Amino acid sequence: MLTLVRVMILFNSPLIRLDYSPATDILVADLSASYEFYALEVQEALSTIAKYIRHYDVKKLLMDSRKRIIQIDNERYTAIMAEYIQELESTRLQKLARLHTGNSDRESLARTMQEQVVTAFEMKTFTDLEHALTWLKAK
Repeated sequence: MLTLVRVMILFNSPLIRLDYSPATDILVADLSASYEFYALEVQEALSTIAKYIRHYDVKKLLMDSRKRIIQIDNERYTAIMAEYIQELESTRLQKLARLHTGNSDRESLARTMQEQVVTAFEMKTFTDLEHALTWLKAK
């Protein structure tokens, strides 16, 4: 049987779209537009996600940036991501699911963040949306 879940569009711009389902308490951050991101845009997008997580007291986050092209050197990107994880750790987020990007540098950084930086919530990487949502919905 098909179950309809009400989704609210919290934010929509050329860089990012945030959809929130109060029934499942899942915020979907869609950064998958085929668009070149530069440092300031990445920081702005991540800051927007964190702001909405805090404002709506979101417990579960799905990040989809599979198609995103990042025009930032690895050292700067690592610093931006570390700052973002610290910001998320100051919220009540419990689970973060991310979709595998296929970019070896970004996946290596995600593993490092998951193993060494993230302490306040669970973080997992998935190859498909369905498995990510199933994990987020599990207790």
